[in-house]
Amino acid sequence: MSRSKNICYHTRLVKDGSKVVGGSFGGAIDQETVERITRLFSVVVKPSGTPVFIDDNGREVNLYFHINPKDTVKGSEAIKAHQLKKEQEWEQEQKQIREREEVLQQLMSSLTYEEILERLKN
Repeated sequence: MSRSKNICYHTRLVKDGSKVVGGSFGGAIDQETVERITRLFSVVVKPSGTPVFIDDNGREVNLYFHINPKDTVKGSEAIKAHQLKKEQEWEQEQKQIREREEVLQQLMSSLTYEEILERLKN
């Protein structure tokens, strides 16, 4: 995985789970990147002993990462498989069109222009 991929994140309020803010940055999904993004937040320990992130507005938030499937090996493989399937479907459709055109050409080859028009009108 390239280190230049964008990693998306967002925060949600601890109290009700509502989305607060999001953003993106480059880097690998590793401990170094996790530490880099968490520098944007402070951490306090609640009386229960649970640490919680605090955003720059003083709100308790949870931090989430989003990985875009297209930036993964499996996602890339799925996209290629999808494109191959679509190409095969298109090729099959084109083959059917060509076969139909050939049948029509064969049928019309023994007819005059007037006979073809007459049959099409009926």
